[in-house]
Amino acid sequence: MTGGSFLAVRLPMYDWPEVRHATRDLESALQGALCRVLGLSESDIRPSQDGQDLVEAWTDPDLLLSQTCGYPLTHALADKVRLVGTPHYDAEGCDGPRYCSQLIVKRDSSHQNLEGLRGHRAVFNGSDSQSGMNTFRHAVAQLDTEGAFFSDVIVSGSHLASLKAVAEGKADIASIDAVCWALVCREIPELAAQVRPLGRTASAPGLPLITSRRFSDAEHALISEAVAEVLSAPETQQSRERLGIHGFSKLSSDDYAVILKMEAEAAERGYPVLA
Repeated sequence: MTGGSFLAVRLPMYDWPEVRHATRDLESALQGALCRVLGLSESDIRPSQDGQDLVEAWTDPDLLLSQTCGYPLTHALADKVRLVGTPHYDAEGCDGPRYCSQLIVKRDSSHQNLEGLRGHRAVFNGSDSQSGMNTFRHAVAQLDTEGAFFSDVIVSGSHLASLKAVAEGKADIASIDAVCWALVCREIPELAAQVRPLGRTASAPGLPLITSRRFSDAEHALISEAVAEVLSAPETQQSRERLGIHGFSKLSSDDYAVILKMEAEAAERGYPVLA
């Protein structure tokens, strides 16, 4: 077993206040299982720091297990972390380990397709987001466009903020992770009622679970097996159902190459930047 201490298991990507209790329960179950298979004790685990930069946490050599987005996995985290696998989510637009984004407009919008949003305002959560930026850029690139497609593009900082911007009329369209959209429909119905899906983007593998590269191949295999067991165990069914998790796939970096392909295709079509 690799020596030293490790960061506590954290699943930050869908850690909303509405589902925080379920998230903590699942984190605890995963951490307990990993400690058992790796021969770790609680004294080997140190708490995560509140407010710590996510990329900094993900690239920490003491990372035990966390969840990231596919775009950082193929860019900022490339060759810096080990991929464990990908949860399956029970959300419209998800299929096994794959997901897509829902293109969201205001409920009373007259627009029926993405082409109709030409010259309007878009909002996205951040430039390192697969679901909010890369797949959105890829969808726009399929249209006949030269240069800027939208009149303005706003960076919101989160999918929830993007949805609120559309609901409040500050933006006309956003690309929202299918899992986030399902969470909003279930947990914040008053916000969901103010907007509606216009269409879907192309799909890609969903948000991956990652671990440190300091683990050996044998340890990595133990981690993957332990995660697969936890994400199918009856003991975690209640928390998983609240989070919409119903399975797990062990994927490789090759499976995530579709994200790079989306990026390259947009550039080839003359639309390298969401604009």
